[in-house]
Amino acid sequence: MRDSEATAYVRTLVLAALLGVPVAFAAVLFQTAIHDVIHFVWEVIPDELCWSEPSWWYVLLVPGLAGLLVAAAVRLPGHGGHSPLEGLGADPIAPIALASILPAALATLGLGLVLGPEAPLIALGLGVGALAVRLIRLEGTGAQLLAFAGAFAAVAALFGGPLIAAFLLFEVTAASGKIPAQQIGRALLPGFVAAGTGALVFTGVAGWAGLHQANLSLPSVPPYESVRVTDIAWCLLVAAIVSVVVVALRHLAHGIAAQSSLGPVGLLIVAGLAVGALAVVFRASTDRPVDLVLFSGQTELPAVIAEGSAGVLVLLVLAKGLAYALSLGAGFRGGPVFPAIAIGVAAAMVAADVLPGLHTTPAVATGIAAGTTAALRVPFTAVLLVTLLVGPSAFDVAPIAVLAAAMGWLVATMLPNPEDRARENVAEAVPAAPA
Repeated sequence: MRDSEATAYVRTLVLAALLGVPVAFAAVLFQTAIHDVIHFVWEVIPDELCWSEPSWWYVLLVPGLAGLLVAAAVRLPGHGGHSPLEGLGADPIAPIALASILPAALATLGLGLVLGPEAPLIALGLGVGALAVRLIRLEGTGAQLLAFAGAFAAVAALFGGPLIAAFLLFEVTAASGKIPAQQIGRALLPGFVAAGTGALVFTGVAGWAGLHQANLSLPSVPPYESVRVTDIAWCLLVAAIVSVVVVALRHLAHGIAAQSSLGPVGLLIVAGLAVGALAVVFRASTDRPVDLVLFSGQTELPAVIAEGSAGVLVLLVLAKGLAYALSLGAGFRGGPVFPAIAIGVAAAMVAADVLPGLHTTPAVATGIAAGTTAALRVPFTAVLLVTLLVGPSAFDVAPIAVLAAAMGWLVATMLPNPEDRARENVAEAVPAAPA
């Protein structure tokens, strides 16, 4: 690296370190807005109407209204960002595109659709990074690296630290093939720095305690002090089943997206009503709250793990799985990862209840690892996520998490990939250039 290039790169690192803090604050504001909408729509209004729980018609109406709001948002500049069917995108985003991306995601996540916040947060980081590039008039490679660094800081805000952000975006970037392997470290280091400084917003500095943000977390799972052969055998089976379920749901979502009879607006509204109907039927059948079916699922993980009825969990996998496919395929805006984790954990808890000798903690680890990998093909991120969530048992459960992630990757890559098929269909539809 020449002296001029080294100087420019160091400048990019310094700017990335400065960028991390405002991006983290922006990410916190967006997540707070989501929580406030959920609180107002699903708690304040029902309380004002003197309901002990939301009425059935209200549970139908709210997701249907979300479809109408998302349909309006995608008409704005940016068209609501890319579809969650495409996975997690990290392509450059113009700041003006946030005018549609954030409202579409807020309506989706706040009104109960089954998608996660990770995709809009990445878009938020990319948009704020692009805005910073324009303000300081940075050009060339440094501008691209700084804009991408914003995505790191935003994802770090979601998980409360830089490690998951680094692993997730490293795997997504490496799989895209857009950056040569020998340049990945140099390209991603500014983002890692931005994620690190952004984490100061949560850890605090000196006498400032930092912001307290609710992140993905699990309740205390039972101690697991030694890997057992029984657990390895059962968890391989559970990982295969979870992976097949998640991949099948994504295929179903692509089928929903391919239908044309309703039109985009009609599909969003009908799918929203259907998601609400699934939640109502689940509550009527199990006497459990609609929250277990609605939303991305990370907040409800403690209740899923504590659920003692295998029958309730089976119905939850069916209802939330169908709601996930509808949310993915209809055109709602959000991320595909967190619901896959919730579905994976619910399926794993069914196995822990019915399979002889299967311990709860490795079952939960298997559900997280297999669900995450099947949704995004990111086995390294999946295993790191498991080790950060299961607490003191992380060391002993790690080998099982690795095997579960490997099984998830094998299933996801060996089965027909709906994303690849969609890209092939688009390529076939594009006429060849004239000779």
